[in-house]
Amino acid sequence: SSFVPPLIYSVLGSSRDIAIGPVAVVSLLMGSLLQAEIDHKSNPVEYRRLAFTATFFAGVIQAALGFF
Repeated sequence: SSFVPPLIYSVLGSSRDIAIGPVAVVSLLMGSLLQAEIDHKSNPVEYRRLAFTATFFAGVIQAALGFF
């Protein structure tokens, strides 16, 4: 039951950024926040660096909370 609805949604979805589930929505939010700070076309290296740094610290925080 969790495979068919997202498949249908991805085929029939009219949005350019199709978000399925809470993790996808957070990824779209992170992308829009990063684009507000740095233009990914004029400075792609800095954009990737900021994206990797944000995801790294999110992972560190999740790992620390999982440990505690």
